[in-house]
Amino acid sequence: MGLRPAAVRVEALYSWGVTLALENVSFAYETSRPLLRDVSAAFALGKVTAIIGPNGAGKSTILKLMAGLRHANAGRVALRGIDVSGLSLRERAKRLAYLPQYSQVAFDYTAEEVVAMGEFAQAAAPGAARAFLQAVGLESRASDPFRTLSAGQQQRATVARALAQIGSRTGVEDRFLLADEPVSAMDPHHAVSTMTLLCQLAADGIGVVVVLHDLSLALRFADEAVILNEDGRVHASGACREVLSAGALRAVFGMEFEQLADSRGDPAAFVPAHRPA
Repeated sequence: MGLRPAAVRVEALYSWGVTLALENVSFAYETSRPLLRDVSAAFALGKVTAIIGPNGAGKSTILKLMAGLRHANAGRVALRGIDVSGLSLRERAKRLAYLPQYSQVAFDYTAEEVVAMGEFAQAAAPGAARAFLQAVGLESRASDPFRTLSAGQQQRATVARALAQIGSRTGVEDRFLLADEPVSAMDPHHAVSTMTLLCQLAADGIGVVVVLHDLSLALRFADEAVILNEDGRVHASGACREVLSAGALRAVFGMEFEQLADSRGDPAAFVPAHRPA
């Protein structure tokens, strides 16, 4: 979509083929301390969009608002112009899959049972949950209690649950996967495998919105980026490799970064410019 300024007219969002949008959204957990301030951001089907910003900028809250788990104090979240908060639970489940940063279960559900919970809004084929576990490399742990899995394995099982919810709905339009730091506990191999899987979902026409702190993963896998300031405003949004720059990172994180290139000369990573003394 190209580089867009932080302040964007709401009516312009849909002219770019956008399906899911935050329209002048403000939100506060406490009325005396606003978290998000007049945020307008656009998310398209078939794209991976990374949300980047400092701790406390409201990245996770944006995902919860888009999933309908929180309601904006001002503005709205709209799916093709329809307020997300007005959709039934079943309709939201058909179109919006949410991966929290941490997942917990109250009882000793197996990994397969946790994945099967993603099938709430549809009649799943027998063995579907195991197939999604296989997609994340956990088929051998299907019968193990979820709580016995490592943190990284739990994240992979949660991704499989989201695939069961959203990835198999070939007849449903306007599907989005909203993932909050989905690979933060994974080793590099599984982090790259999981991000590749999310890109495959986007290639199938699903919109993927992912909160990331790993700037290298954002550069490698994201098509678009939304960068938030510490005060909960959008600093910039647009094509990831145009938006994600050393200057933008300095502005939002308050420190200098160096950009590293790969063997082809393409941007590959950002590192702090100086080691502390």
